[in-house]
Amino acid sequence: EETDPSKIPTIRNLRRAMTWLVHGCQPGDSLVFHFSGHGSQIRDIDGDEVDGYDETLCPLDFETEGMLVDDELNATLVRPLPCGARLHAIIDCCHSGTALDLPFVCRMD
Repeated sequence: EETDPSKIPTIRNLRRAMTWLVHGCQPGDSLVFHFSGHGSQIRDIDGDEVDGYDETLCPLDFETEGMLVDDELNATLVRPLPCGARLHAIIDCCHSGTALDLPFVCRMD
C-alpha cells in the first residue's frame, strides 16, 4: 500500500538506505538497522561460511533482483563503521543469527 517508490523495500532501496545509514558516521554515533521480513540461505561461494551457506535477506523484489547476502550486509553496515560507533541491528527473519557475518556468536544453552 506504500505509494512512495523510494519507501518500497526493494533491493535497490534497501542498499540505498543501508549506505545512507552509515555515511558520515562518527565515533560515538549509535545507529539502528531494522529488518522484518523473509530470510533465506544460499550456497557459500567464497568459502567463509562454516556450514557452507550464506544467510540472506529477501527484499520485496528478490525473485527478480536477488537477495541481500550476509557478505554484502557486513561490507555495507559493519566494516565502514569507525572505531567507537555502535550499530544496533534488529533482524527479524529466518536464518538471521549470522546475517551480519560478525566474528562472534552468542550461544545460549
